[in-house]
Amino acid sequence: MQIKNNIEIINVEEINPSTLQLSFNLEWTMDDKTAVIDHVLLSVSATVLEVLQGADLYCLRIKYSNYEFLLNFEEYSHACWLECITAQDRTGLQEIKLLLSSGS
Repeated sequence: MQIKNNIEIINVEEINPSTLQLSFNLEWTMDDKTAVIDHVLLSVSATVLEVLQGADLYCLRIKYSNYEFLLNFEEYSHACWLECITAQDRTGLQEIKLLLSSGS
């Protein structure tokens, strides 16, 4: 399925002060992760610093402003979440929450 031009973030839920769960308007698979990643990165003007890949988890260390986060994708649950690397990144997480919520 081609989702690149159709994907939207429809819900941004604060799981705890360090984690945001992202929900999308379309079902996605790990084959679609590039389109999902591009959409999230463009939405918040973030850059990729590092990619970490496991058996069922795909994780990017990203930079937004002066903050760093992990953008995680879990294949089996099709979950996507953003988490702070340090407690100092929580301010940036709130900024991202506002950006993503206003865009949806």
